[in-house]
Amino acid sequence: MNNDAQIEYWNGPAGQKWVDQSNRLDEMLAPFASKVLEVAALETGERPMDVGCGAGALSLSAADAAGAAVGVDISEPLLSLARARAKQTGSAARFVRSDASTYETKQPYDVLVSRFGVMFFEDPVKAFSNLRDQMYPEGRMTFICWQALQCNDWAYAPLQAALPLLKEAPPQPDPHAPGPFAFADKDRVAGILADAGWKDVGIEPFTPQIILPGDDIASSAGFMLQLGPLSRLIAAQGLEAPPIEEALQKRLAANADAAGRISMHSACWVISAKVK
Repeated sequence: MNNDAQIEYWNGPAGQKWVDQSNRLDEMLAPFASKVLEVAALETGERPMDVGCGAGALSLSAADAAGAAVGVDISEPLLSLARARAKQTGSAARFVRSDASTYETKQPYDVLVSRFGVMFFEDPVKAFSNLRDQMYPEGRMTFICWQALQCNDWAYAPLQAALPLLKEAPPQPDPHAPGPFAFADKDRVAGILADAGWKDVGIEPFTPQIILPGDDIASSAGFMLQLGPLSRLIAAQGLEAPPIEEALQKRLAANADAAGRISMHSACWVISAKVK
């Protein structure tokens, strides 16, 4: 999707789905937000910017660490929730609706952070160049992004479970098209950042287990049918959900503990860079 399509997508029913599932998503993704903050090593008094902040979980934690933070996102439904969370907790985090690829600030930032929020740019070199322009000369960046879909069982296994029930095999996506797995190729990411002017690029793997939302196999399968690659495929092909849900439950059962909680492998890149 290009930038206009992304804006429409995240301000429509999809954005509202993420709002509805925000607490469960934040719990699932908490290890990744913690990793970003660990590597970013925010200090009190620094000014962090959270790109693609969504409902603000990382922004709120960044504000706790630094004393303040700004979250930038294109989705008004998610930003409304982020602002409500900040008000409820008394957080100094504030939120701006803007396309980060063109966003400008009058007060530069010390640190850029992101939890899966930077893989959707139509022109990533231009976007990261613009973001670099919003930083102090001593600024630094830490973000986390997914490795390839096939390396992430939490997303890939449900697709495999559904494959026999599809009307047709899903088309092979452009691996570099904007989307969750656009930054799977770490060498490409390093080149994008270098072309955008960032220095000292570091890329390290991070491969924790993901605990899927849900108290049992059935509720975890229901969650996967609401969000993620499988949900989009079902909608695109106009499929009946119950047979796919049954197949998905059988697949998830292989990863269930005694209580029915589902743990699956994930694979990410933790990427850091400096302005100069």
